[in-house]
Amino acid sequence: MSLDTGGNGKQIIHAGIQGAGCSIPADLEGGDFFDFIPLGEDQLIVAIGDVMGKGMRAAGQMKELCTILHACTRKDLSLLEIINQLAAIGGKQLHRAGSFATLCLISYERQHNCLTCLSAGHPSPVIFSGRNIHVPRVRGVALGFLEEYQGTRPEQVVLSRGDVVILYTDGLVEARDANGQNYGLNRLKEIVAANTCLDAVELQEVILNDLFTFTGCRQQRDDVTLVILKKELEKGGECHGDQGK
Repeated sequence: MSLDTGGNGKQIIHAGIQGAGCSIPADLEGGDFFDFIPLGEDQLIVAIGDVMGKGMRAAGQMKELCTILHACTRKDLSLLEIINQLAAIGGKQLHRAGSFATLCLISYERQHNCLTCLSAGHPSPVIFSGRNIHVPRVRGVALGFLEEYQGTRPEQVVLSRGDVVILYTDGLVEARDANGQNYGLNRLKEIVAANTCLDAVELQEVILNDLFTFTGCRQQRDDVTLVILKKELEKGGECHGDQGK
């Protein structure tokens, strides 16, 4: 299990999935968060979110939301039930504070190689399988606006060995260079597609190095959070990515 509220990266290997995450706050503390939550030996819950604003107030609201998330996962609930409870409890607290939070939840089950995802106002994950790129059509209202979750049903995707899943907050794709141009989702897709043979930690490093090169290490306008998931290859397995493209 891992929670990051600072600039240090976190890593996990569970249920046949490599995970690497990093959250870099624009201030001393940030409102972005991510979490890896193992359930038993064969299931992994992954969450990424963004509380409105930045700084200590957003960080405090983020920590409260994470506490509720962990309480929900201990009840053996489905993703839809978890996000409904987050909307009812955490969303109510956010509404009272005049705030809101976006959230993307993923559940991976090794038995069926099945990844299930839901979103409450957060960018959908991007899945790289060989030369194919798939963005699940999951949409929903951010937490804090309604008393219950309203959005699409969960989408399920079967992962093959070597597949890569990218989750991010808008601070990454909206980071700007000296000319005011955004880093953008297309550039993120291109750098991942060219390096899917790397493991999760190496791929995270490549993406962040590319981001910092693009921005010239300028002062961040927003928190930046990135999570990489990779379905592990069997020993001696062949990688079909486009590394070095």
